[in-house]
This record gives sequence, C-alpha cells and structure tokens, in this order.
Amino acid sequence: MFGTKEKEVKQEYVVKVDAARTTKNDSIIMVDLNINGVKVKSCMLKEIECKEDGKVHKKGDICYVVNFPSEKGKNGKWYSIVWCPLSNDNIDDIVKQVKSML
Repeated sequence: MFGTKEKEVKQEYVVKVDAARTTKNDSIIMVDLNINGVKVKSCMLKEIECKEDGKVHKKGDICYVVNFPSEKGKNGKWYSIVWCPLSNDNIDDIVKQVKSML
C-alpha cells in the first residue's frame, strides 16, 4: 500500500520455457519464457566463462545469463523492454528445461 513502511516481501517466480531456438552462435539460445503466467518472447540464454571469482562461481567456470528483450534508444543505448529479477535457481531451471527441449 502507498505510504506504508512495510518490509519488502521477496517474490518467488515460476519460470517455464515455452520454446527454445538455437542460433548461429553456439553460446546463445533464444528462449520464450512464461514467468508467473506472463509470456516473454525472444530472451537470450547465454553461456559465458566467468572472468572472476564470485559468490557462486569461480573464475573459469561456465555459467549462464538470461538477457531480456531490449530496444535501441535514440541516444544509441540499449534499454530492456521487460525485466524480471531471476535467481540462480531460476536460471538453472531454465537451463535444464532448454537442455531437455534441444
């Protein structure tokens, strides 16, 4: 409610992969996601090598990143059209679903 100082509740997302398409680049797969019933088309699932140690992955590990659809602004910068904070568990689940589809 507006004007209240209630603690922020952490939202959990149910993420399903509706479709997955390979690209010419072996490290990128285009996916259509369904996030809590909202369809988001043309997301990129990228396989990358970690460049430095982090909380979960170490330098040199292969990890995955989800890029949401974006468009180029008049200033030449790219801006996300839609965005959702995905946890590492969400991304791992997306990867498992994609691997079972391809």
